[in-house]
Formats: sequence, structure tokens, C-alpha cells
Amino acid sequence: MSVFKLLNQKKEKMKKRIYIPLLLIAGIISAGMMTGCKKDFLEKPKGGAVTVDTIFHTQKQAQYAVADMYGWCIPTGFVMTNSADSREDVLTDNVHLLLPGAAWVAANLNYQYYIAGGMAPTYSIDRGPITARGTANIAFTGWYKAIRKANLVMKNIDQVADASPEWKTDVKAQALFCRAMSHYSAFRLYGGIPVVSEVLDGDGQISIPRSSVQSVVDSIVSWCDQAASLLPATRSTTDYGKVTIIAALALKARILLYAASPLYNTPAEMTATLTGARFGTAKDSVLCYTAYSKERWKRAADAAKAVIDAAATAGVSLYNTGKPATTVKTDNYAGLGDYEAVCNNVAGTTGAYGNPEMILVNTFTQNDPNAFSNWADWGRYNFSKVRMMGWGAKNDVPVEFLQNYEKRDGTKWIPASTGTDFKAYFEGLNLDPRAYQSLAWGGQWYNSGKTFLAYYKASTDGAYAKGSLIDDSNAADGFGSAIECSKFVARVDNNNDNHFAWPVFRLAEFYLSYAEALNEYGGPSSDAFNYMNLVRQRAGMPVKDASMLPDQAAFRTAIQNERSIELAFEDHRYNDLHRWVTAHIILNQTLHGFAVTAATNGVTPKPTNPFLNWSLVSYGARVFPIKYYYVPFPYTEISMGYLGGKNWDGQNPGW
Repeated sequence: MSVFKLLNQKKEKMKKRIYIPLLLIAGIISAGMMTGCKKDFLEKPKGGAVTVDTIFHTQKQAQYAVADMYGWCIPTGFVMTNSADSREDVLTDNVHLLLPGAAWVAANLNYQYYIAGGMAPTYSIDRGPITARGTANIAFTGWYKAIRKANLVMKNIDQVADASPEWKTDVKAQALFCRAMSHYSAFRLYGGIPVVSEVLDGDGQISIPRSSVQSVVDSIVSWCDQAASLLPATRSTTDYGKVTIIAALALKARILLYAASPLYNTPAEMTATLTGARFGTAKDSVLCYTAYSKERWKRAADAAKAVIDAAATAGVSLYNTGKPATTVKTDNYAGLGDYEAVCNNVAGTTGAYGNPEMILVNTFTQNDPNAFSNWADWGRYNFSKVRMMGWGAKNDVPVEFLQNYEKRDGTKWIPASTGTDFKAYFEGLNLDPRAYQSLAWGGQWYNSGKTFLAYYKASTDGAYAKGSLIDDSNAADGFGSAIECSKFVARVDNNNDNHFAWPVFRLAEFYLSYAEALNEYGGPSSDAFNYMNLVRQRAGMPVKDASMLPDQAAFRTAIQNERSIELAFEDHRYNDLHRWVTAHIILNQTLHGFAVTAATNGVTPKPTNPFLNWSLVSYGARVFPIKYYYVPFPYTEISMGYLGGKNWDGQNPGW
């Protein structure tokens, strides 16, 4: 499997995917380049030199190793070919799956244990790289298999006899980025992790303990800087999905934003909150910096601004054609609002593939022709109910998150507890257009084949049978939930999945990161307002100014809400709630949904489409212990004793 997409210019309007196949070389790489499975992931493999020499003998063969490296190191939020996979957002207030039947849908995240406060080292939320998504016992080792692949490419690419020096330099830079990305992917879950910057070879077991937060962050930043100095500013369409200068700058900016945030850069007034997630000793260096520094926010702001400044040269821009809302009752590319176009990774009225806002994407999707099994449709079944209009996992969106969407005039709203026409009510709220471009709801005209979404229970008088979308096929939805996430779910162009690509980085993220970091460093500045408002204006939302947000605290609330909406359902919510140290508040509450029942409401003869009477129902209480701020390492790794070094097993606090 490769994440590189080759665009065939001679094909139809929607360009077809062509992937670099791994063929038999994938087996060679897996056998000869990965660590052994009998011991620790840091075990030195035996032999394999001939196999590596063979792989890196010619440029054509080396391309397979590079493609394999991308497949392991570049993340995606798409559900793929695994029946136990789901959106990561189910761990947050973005999405709620109904239990007990839906438990296996998110088994890779151990969802049913996590939301009840029952995460454990053997039931953690780490599912590892996409290539090896699995349970917590094997997921952690997957990150180091990914790191090993990047280090092997870096070490051996100079052996390629028929490649130019420029090509080799470019590949080394890509490997540096991939190494950095894999370390980041593990760091965001565990805190300080072992830093591995070379291929471990020979015999025996090497003990590499966890590094401090500062060491991990500094390593990732250094690798990004090195990669940025070697990578090209742009690439041809045939190399869509390969990293460039701006991608390296983006990863640097993201890790520095996280490092400046309270979870790692904890101000004095927040230390008591995190007592249950700290040791209170020198071991805390693997969890946070030893002292708070406001200057980390300045460094984060500068890094985000570097991404913004590099955008023009990279051919990247905030996608804004002046069309904030999707045209109702259209299912073509011309009808898409700008935000929905970005999420569909298309541009223009004809749906040209590759939206200019994307900095880096993973092109492997739910419709991938090189899927790992014959069950590629698991991505469609588990990502939403509306995609397949039948059997599938219903990705309900709780009311508590929906309330983050402001009304179109910028005001907040409170849900009515009951009503008699849900379609008219929800559409009449006139919410932020991004809501209607990210959600599917009862009664919605979704596309020309789905003109009245049947999210409703049967009427009490028998006039209407239950709707086809009401039951979560895995949980027998007795609630009648009426709103689910439809972001990255095919709607236009006859339910075409082919144009999607997972946004690893897109420019709007860094507009918001810059605004956030500026505010935390020096309060709300003109630049902070400007970059937040550029994102809001694209969405068709009114700007905010100093009269509305007069101080740092008010701006913080606004920018966190803006980020929550703009980046909703893109795997940012988990990271943001943790780094802001608000997860123990947001995720320690009872979540609710709109329950809808079909009715005639006295109209005779009965309408073709029913009235949708609704009430608010409880999904149950979520539980978030303070120790959840850091994921536990699996017992298999703890038992080997290398993570903590002398007199400490290396486990995170509370586990």
C-alpha cells in the first residue's frame, strides 16, 4: 500500500487513483526490516543485510521501501478495513456510539471501557499506525516499527546505485519527517517516549528508557528543521501526498503548540488540577517541563506564522471563493460550500481533485483498491449510518457538542427539550454553515437518492414504520437519535468516495494555532483577531473584536471554540481537550441526543414524509479520571523494565 497518489490527467473529471504496489517486496521488507516479534520492539534483529542490500540496490526497488515507510508513518483518521475500527472522535464529545452493541465497532480503541473510566494497560486507546491497527498490547510496538522503517530508509538510501544525489537527499528528508511524525504520534498519547534515531542492529536486547518531554519535543523539532532545509517547496501532481517544506514546518508548529500548552507547560495555578497525573518527583520530566515558561507560546506562535508565511510559495491557501454555505438540494460540486469543498478535498465547480488548503494528506481512503482485506467497506459501515443507508454504525453527535456551533448571527443557543417538527426546528436554528456541512439529520435532503433522511422511530399509532436510519445495526438504537456526523462521508457526485483524502495538515489549523499562541503569550492582539476572523469569514460567520473579547481569558474561550468547530471530526478534539487540560471537565458529564419519533400530528391523509416529534434523551454519563491525561503503557513493555531505567518501571502515574 502506498499513500502516494498518481493523478492520471487523461481520465475523467474525477481523477483516478493509481498506487505504487508493493507486490512481493512488501513481504521482503516486513521480514527483513522489522524487529523480531519474540522480544521487545527495541530488540536488535539478526542478519538481514543481504535483504536490505537487495532492496536498496536500485531506485525502483527503493521506491517500494519509501512507499512502505509512508504507509506506516503518515496518519489517517479514516476507518479502513478493520471491523473493530472507528473514528477516534468517539473518545470525545464529538461522536457517541451506543452500547452495548456498538462496543466491537470501536474495539481497537477499547471504547466501552474508556468512556466508563475503565481504561487499563491492556485496554488502552492506542491502536497504533494504520498499517498495524490493533489492540493496546501490540499497538505501541507499531510506532517503533514505523520509526524503524524511516531509520532504515535514511541509513540505506545512499546505497541506491542508479539514483541521483538530489533524489537521495529528498528521500532522506522524507524519512526524517516520517521519523518525526511517528514519534509525535506516540508522544501525543504517552508523553515522554524512547527516542530512537538510528537503526538498531546486531544481537541482543537494548534498553532505551523514556526521554523527557523536552528531549522528545526538541528531537522532533530538530528533525523537522533538518527536513525543511532539504525538502522541495512543491511537488508535481504525480507525487501528491509526499511531504514538502511546509509539511515539515507544520509538524514543527503543531508539536510546539502542544508543548506550550498547559498539559506539558503547566502554569502554577493548574498544577493542583493535574496532581493525579503527576508523580511529584523528578520523574515528572517525562510528563511535562520542569517549569512553566511563557516563552514557549512565543516559540509556538513563531512556528505557526512560519507555516502561514510559507503557504504562498507552497501553493497553499485558505480556500475561500466567497461561498460559505452549501446550496440546498444540490449534490454536485458546484453546490458545495467552501468548507464542505475543503473536507471533500476538491476545488472549483467541477470538483478538481486536491483542495489548495491541504498541506499534507494521506490519500489512502475507504475506497482504496489496495486494501488489506476484502472488507474495504468496513470504512463505510463504521464511519456513518448514512453512507450505506442500511447496516452500519451510527455516529451520533451529542447535543453538548452541537451547542459549540453558534447561530449564524454569532449568538449561542439552548436546545428545546421537545418539539413537533425536528427538520424545521434544526434547519431553522440557522447555525454556523459548518454545522450543516458536517452533519446528517432527520428529514434532511441529503442528495438526490436520499431526499428525506429517515432518522425516526415508528409512530405510536402505526401510521409510519421506523425509518431505515433509526437503528444502529450494532446497538438496536432505542433512542431514535436524529443527528450523526457526515464529515468525510460521500454525498455528492453519486456518493463518490474517490475524492477524499485525510487532512494530516491544512492551513486553517495554523491560522487558529497562531491566534491561540499569540493570545497566550501577550493577550489578544490585532493579528490574533485577524487570523481567527479569516477562518470565521470563510465560514460565513461574523467577526469578533476587542469589544466582544476584551481580555486573554475571553479570547481563549473564543479561539478554543473556533478550533473545536473548524477542526471538528478531524482527530483534533482528543489532543486539544488534553493539552488544554479541559478533558476532565468536558468528558466528565452526561451526554444527550435528540430522540425523534414519526407522527402525523393530526394531518389527514397522512403526509408522505412524517412529522418528526422530538425530545432530549440521555446517552449516559462519561467518566474521565485525571490519570487519563496520559495513556498507560502496555504490561508487555512495562514488564521488560527498559522504559523507566533503574528503580522505576516507566509506567505513567495512576496505572
